[in-house]
Amino acid sequence: MGRWVWNNRGYLWTAAVIFAVGVAAGYEASDSLQQILMSQLAQIRDLAGRVRTVNDPGYTVMVIFLNNVKVALFFLLTGVIAGVPAILGVFGNGALIGFVMAMLHRQGIPVGTVLLYGILPHGIFEIPAFLLAAAFGLKLGWGWWRPKRGYTRKEAFVQGWKDAAKAAGVTVVMLAAAAVVEGTVTPYLLSRYVLRG
Repeated sequence: MGRWVWNNRGYLWTAAVIFAVGVAAGYEASDSLQQILMSQLAQIRDLAGRVRTVNDPGYTVMVIFLNNVKVALFFLLTGVIAGVPAILGVFGNGALIGFVMAMLHRQGIPVGTVLLYGILPHGIFEIPAFLLAAAFGLKLGWGWWRPKRGYTRKEAFVQGWKDAAKAAGVTVVMLAAAAVVEGTVTPYLLSRYVLRG
């Protein structure tokens, strides 16, 4: 898998940069962007509220997993539309994280602690999975437009779909691991180290 990822590093770096720009934009969000992000946060809170009422870790893991897979596959498969949905999706996810960090900072909550215990444990699987999906969504949209040397447009397009299928499989596995951690380990760490006061 290492060589496959390395051969597509340009798309991965592009996705990572867009994500980082999204984080910065979310942290310094304008009023108009804040309204959009608050709407997204409200949807997440609604989902979290429904999960809490069931109070079943297995159900929590399944809901997180299915929601994240839906988002990642959207990035990946709709990337064929010039890569635009992948760009907007990965930017939006980064912006949401940046916006939450800014809100925590304004409320005097230690951002570093929340990142360490609330995001990092599952984020080490989840964020790369989203970046991978976005990267191969970009490849679907751009790869046929500027095919590598030795490839026709048709060959590049077919190869893009083959790579997308492989990326989908890897993404699903990573998101499964992320969901297990987010549904079991992350709540414990947050209650133990962040919410204990």
